[in-house]
Amino acid sequence: MKKGIKTTLSLVLLICLVIGGILVYNNFFKDDATAVSSEVEKIMQEYNIDNDKYSKVLEYVLLNNIYNEEYLDQYADIEYVDIDNFASILTTFLPKGYSGKEINYITKLSDKNVDKLSNIDYVDISKYYNISNFDVDKIDRYNTYYENNDYTYDDVVTYVNIGMDLPVYTDTIEVSDPDSLLVLVNKYHYLPDGYEPDDLGYVPGAYGNNVPMRDVIVEPFKELQAAALEEIDVEFMPTTAYRGYSFQSTLYNRYVSEDGVEAADTYSARPGYSEHQTGLSIDLRNTALSSDIRLTDDNYEWLSNNAYRFGFIIRFPEDKTYITGYQFENWHIRYVGKDAAKIIYEEDLTLEEYIDLYVTEY
Repeated sequence: MKKGIKTTLSLVLLICLVIGGILVYNNFFKDDATAVSSEVEKIMQEYNIDNDKYSKVLEYVLLNNIYNEEYLDQYADIEYVDIDNFASILTTFLPKGYSGKEINYITKLSDKNVDKLSNIDYVDISKYYNISNFDVDKIDRYNTYYENNDYTYDDVVTYVNIGMDLPVYTDTIEVSDPDSLLVLVNKYHYLPDGYEPDDLGYVPGAYGNNVPMRDVIVEPFKELQAAALEEIDVEFMPTTAYRGYSFQSTLYNRYVSEDGVEAADTYSARPGYSEHQTGLSIDLRNTALSSDIRLTDDNYEWLSNNAYRFGFIIRFPEDKTYITGYQFENWHIRYVGKDAAKIIYEEDLTLEEYIDLYVTEY
């Protein structure tokens, strides 16, 4: 008798647990998007839409009078996003032939990219999902560069954005913010005509001269000097920092006369394209070494692993010449500020890559 009661109680308890589990699931875990309001249900009936076709996006298009029967199946694949241009995205890109899953990517693009994409015919963007620095304007260049090189799509996007798919010194761009600590001056970007920093300071140089540089980097450089002297007993002295257009022109033309244009371009910037003209770059040498040696490997190892602490980076790293366009220079440092320098150091980036990944808005 007791055994029968015990079995019955166990069965009742099991039933209660099952029923309770169903209630909990329905109340807390089941997608409440399947709950169709009476208003939406009425509209669905008017359009002869079965209840199993319901989705949050279907509800949205019905209530906003932008429903199109042609895209009924696509609505189910689209994730509803509460953004101002959601309706515009649906009515613009579904007719262009984009699938529901592609719409999900488009909703994550910047307004700038959405506008660009809306003005062209359908293009396959599936390879560029989740690449934050993707630029719609460059999609043909991305595809071509990918086909011609052995890079990932992430790298392709960055390299094309930098301009690596184009010949140097062609279709160059004048920088709009020459006084910025993150100004990018290279073979694709040049300084305004006659530019000169208006805040030059001076630091004692390697040859007994006073070396001009932006005043904002004087103290950080002195801190770097002091740390090197204390930590590795090396005195880093500047040979040059700020170099005006005329100075750079004389220097570059001398190199061209000695080695030719092609060779000179690998180690010297053309006038107007030198970041030395910004006053943010410094060429160093260890004053204890003979005149034909700037830094030893040990000197460079310390510099490359510690410059970021003071807001400087190695501007032309050995393994990134294909990006910077210049030969490795272990003596050339560039000030970018501590925050940027830390990221560039920790992620092993060039300034070009950092600007593209962290500064430019796409």
